[in-house]
Amino acid sequence: MQGRILDVIKGSVASAALFLAFLLLPIVGLIPGSFAAAPGIYYALKQGRWVGLSIVVASSLLLAAVADPASTVIYLLQAGIMAVALSEFLIRIRGGARSIVYAVAINLCCIAIAAGLYGYLTGSDLHAKVVRGVETSISQTAKMYEKAGVAGQELKALNESMHQAGTLIVRVYPALVTVALGMIAMANLVLVSKVAARNRLPVYLGAFRKYKNPEPLIWLLIVAGFAMLVEQTQVHLAALNVLIVLGTLYLVQGCAVLSHLFASYKAPVFIRLIVVLLLIFQPFMALAVAALGIFDLWGDFRAPKNPQNL
Repeated sequence: MQGRILDVIKGSVASAALFLAFLLLPIVGLIPGSFAAAPGIYYALKQGRWVGLSIVVASSLLLAAVADPASTVIYLLQAGIMAVALSEFLIRIRGGARSIVYAVAINLCCIAIAAGLYGYLTGSDLHAKVVRGVETSISQTAKMYEKAGVAGQELKALNESMHQAGTLIVRVYPALVTVALGMIAMANLVLVSKVAARNRLPVYLGAFRKYKNPEPLIWLLIVAGFAMLVEQTQVHLAALNVLIVLGTLYLVQGCAVLSHLFASYKAPVFIRLIVVLLLIFQPFMALAVAALGIFDLWGDFRAPKNPQNL
């Protein structure tokens, strides 16, 4: 019992500290803030789901005491629900991929409910707030460049590119939130698995190189692609957001295929590093890998080779 209480204290302090770094350190704080769910997940796997839940509750109380209620709500929506949901599915041995999908789905539902309640109780237009927030960020960034000495045509070009990016963000922020939650869940899962392995704590994730999306998902991708041709604005935007989410899922499957090929052909480390860098900095490479994930449905690139057919 004493050990569990000590783990709750350590986990809640660590989780709250990581999230406070996210609140207090602009841009840089995004990295530690993304891992605020990790302590709750780890100690839930180590000591049980109630310890993980206690860490989330204690962290929320700490943040409410040192920050403000809004920050506590953001913590719950960004890290608290993720910690409880992800650890629960891992305890139920659902595997890494399914645990991430289920946890992200629950988190999105909670965000949608919270947003709906906030809009209903305050009478606020949340979409308008998002638009204003994006416009404010663009104007602040433009002023920062202007103070740094950027002027003339160069500043004008920067402003135009930022406004174009802002317009796109306003159209696809539901998909961006979904993808961001998935990346946060995956990052926390990788970190927890590494720490758990060092402490000989068994965590079943499954082999990443075997990851494969459900086959019927391809039909949703096809339908969303054709829906992009519809001129009705709401249908077009919904299809665009679905395409971004599904494209990300097939990008992950493409990366799993590459991981399998690297292992099968024992690719050198520098080759793997070059591919990773291209994925990060070259959008067309990401599109090619996503296409690889899509065509894996028919090509089955990871199927064992029959020596008699060689």
